[in-house]
Amino acid sequence: MEKIMEKIKLGNTEVGTKDKCMFFAEIGAMYESLQDMKKLIRLCKKAGADAVKIQTFKAENLALPGSEFTLENGQTISQFDFFKQYEISAKVHKILFKYAEEIGIMMFSTPSHVEDVELLEKLGTPFYKTGSDDLTNLPFLKYIGKKNKPVILSTGMSTLSEIETAIHTVQRTGNDQIILMQCTTSYPSSPENANLKVIQTLKNTFGLPVGYSDHVPGSLPSVLAAAMGACVVEKHMTLDRKLKRPDYEVSAEPDELHQIIQQIRMIPVLKGSGIKSIAPSEKKWRRNARKSLVASKNIKKGELFTENNISIMRPGSGIHPGHLEFVLGRKALKNIPKHQMISKDMF
Repeated sequence: MEKIMEKIKLGNTEVGTKDKCMFFAEIGAMYESLQDMKKLIRLCKKAGADAVKIQTFKAENLALPGSEFTLENGQTISQFDFFKQYEISAKVHKILFKYAEEIGIMMFSTPSHVEDVELLEKLGTPFYKTGSDDLTNLPFLKYIGKKNKPVILSTGMSTLSEIETAIHTVQRTGNDQIILMQCTTSYPSSPENANLKVIQTLKNTFGLPVGYSDHVPGSLPSVLAAAMGACVVEKHMTLDRKLKRPDYEVSAEPDELHQIIQQIRMIPVLKGSGIKSIAPSEKKWRRNARKSLVASKNIKKGELFTENNISIMRPGSGIHPGHLEFVLGRKALKNIPKHQMISKDMF
């Protein structure tokens, strides 16, 4: 039996309620300039995203100089050098948060160090999202938990035991505002590794709202995750995949992002109430598309009604087909031409 979900407020939106799914657009390293960043934020707003996410880090606090990382294509790079080129200064952070507020879209970030957290606190971040790399960084989770704001935990590369420890670490700070994110740390992730059923597993195991961080190319995983009960869906966004910025393969372009969000918004409508009833739009069809008893040939007065002279055809404004047995064997009280609908005054 599924545990009762906690309701958590992210900004002005309550998640954890039935069928409510927020959409986060991750712009990560999809920019070359401040103008690009602002444009991405505008396009996220235009596409209908609930919030836009950036990443807050300093390479010197994130990776050792000389530490290497092997990309999906087999290329080996310096983690320190990679992150160094995508640092966002405190000044630009301030500009972006202010700009997002001005155009009416919520902004938040994934910090990687306590210094990042303090910067985001000054900027008034509404909540925190930690990366999968920090799920086992318990001192950091404890630090964030003490800020008493909602904490979204990405669970890539993790076991249920590690997730449980992370949850308890945040909870022991007195902070119960926790959302889990099913995530596969792979860029891109293959469809068979998306494992969307984990959304329900995490719900059942921990009794917390669960979202999905989509690293699979295309739109289907995001939409399906929302349909499967994700309270939040996060997808990377890029101005143009041809630019081949980091994570471009898993990123949606503006029109694609808009389409994904529109489809997610339709899910509660499509699910409906679960109560089987006749929809208002069906009422006219009940008369026109249902079937009635009809003379399949000319029937003379006094002739018996049989299966050889009665058919069941549209429309449904005559005698219900379920009354066929009642009519069979009775005598026709008048001549009935072929294709005439049978009525009660005929027998």
